[in-house]
Amino acid sequence: MYRINNNDFKILGKYKNFLDELDDCLENVPRKDMYFKDKMRNISYDVLYLIIRCSYENSNDEVLNIYASLKAEIAMLDFFIDRLFSKKYMSEKKAYKLAGFLVEINKMLSSFISNKVNNAC
Repeated sequence: MYRINNNDFKILGKYKNFLDELDDCLENVPRKDMYFKDKMRNISYDVLYLIIRCSYENSNDEVLNIYASLKAEIAMLDFFIDRLFSKKYMSEKKAYKLAGFLVEINKMLSSFISNKVNNAC
């Protein structure tokens, strides 16, 4: 089975680092907020799926639709990170680190999408 190499697709490597940091932070979430913990995990894996799907897609319209979904999912992750920080489940340093990862991933995705759409024309 063919696997995308992280060296060839840097966004996956960056997102893997984000997932590792996120897993560490979610360990501190108590049982009473298990819903948000599960929701964050589900959304983070949805983003991973969309990134991989976007790399294989050839249709410009579909790539732009996936990108819109990615932006929405990343915004949701940012909201949940802010919520965990406001509930004092994570430190300010961790929240800024996770948010920084999301900003970098978002920038990388927008560059990737614009290059992919422009090269297909």
